[in-house]
Amino acid sequence: MKGRTAAGLLVGAAILAAVVLYAGAGAIARALEGLGLAGLCLIVLAHLPIEALMGLSWRLAAGEKPPASMGRFIWARLVRDAAAETLPFSQIGGFVLGVRALRSSGMDALKAALSMSVDLVIELSAKLPYVLAGLLALLALAPASELLEPMEIGLGVTLGAVVAALLVGRRAGGTFEALVRRAAGRLPVLASLRELHLKGDIESALGRILRSRGRLWGALALHMLCWFLGAAELWLVFALLGRPVSALDALVIDSVVAGLRTFVFMVPAAAGVQEASYVLACAVFGIPPAVAVAASLARRARDLTLGVATLGIAFGAESRTGGARGLYAIAKSGSRSEERPEGP
Repeated sequence: MKGRTAAGLLVGAAILAAVVLYAGAGAIARALEGLGLAGLCLIVLAHLPIEALMGLSWRLAAGEKPPASMGRFIWARLVRDAAAETLPFSQIGGFVLGVRALRSSGMDALKAALSMSVDLVIELSAKLPYVLAGLLALLALAPASELLEPMEIGLGVTLGAVVAALLVGRRAGGTFEALVRRAAGRLPVLASLRELHLKGDIESALGRILRSRGRLWGALALHMLCWFLGAAELWLVFALLGRPVSALDALVIDSVVAGLRTFVFMVPAAAGVQEASYVLACAVFGIPPAVAVAASLARRARDLTLGVATLGIAFGAESRTGGARGLYAIAKSGSRSEERPEGP
């Protein structure tokens, strides 16, 4: 797995290099100059409410009487996303560190992992109406666009992923038990699960979550709102770059990138692929490739800034309790577990 991850990153790096050469490194640098440090800080601050809403959605996905506060779920979501952006070689690092962040409040690993699994399916499901909205907007703005076909493919792949996740969920007890037992054998954060009779516990806990229909619908609504707020965030990015776009333009561009990223999950952080997607989507509205790449890099800078700050705080807090070495071990073990998978 680690070898495939490295190969994906190399492919992404090659695509990124090609895109930068096509757009022109100098032109991209000049476009980014307009953003500046103040603009980057503004983008980071604008993203924090979205992270808070996603944390609240995760709490709703935990079922009735969530075993952690809203603030703890928001912090866990920040840690989860920070690790995913700053640890590209550890594909499970974000999930594991997110579970650990919840466990520090006393929540057991099983409930944390189950609630995160439900939240992931809900977040992916919420992408469907968002990509569909972008497709309809593209039909209205540019009915002859060549982007229609890739967007339709992205919508279909997302739908397939959701259906597959729901089908797996029907036998989640056995599947999840195998995954947890495998992880518990090498990840310290899940070591306490080794002796549990997991299948019955998982089916019972999952049943309680799924019976909370109102909370699940609320989580879906929040994730849909977050996707659309992402378009508003992109609108802000283009404004700060000195190349303002309309709200519908931002919706189309962001939904195109979101849809295309669905089926390039094998490339860590969609390196290169995201930039190419921006170039393709922005071309419909006459936005120069350099500005498109600059917009993508601005969002990456936002993720990196927020990620480094979040993990710095997490490691600092853990160092005071002697747990920083454990965090480092988890991050490394995520990569090692991908390299040498073993049976449950």
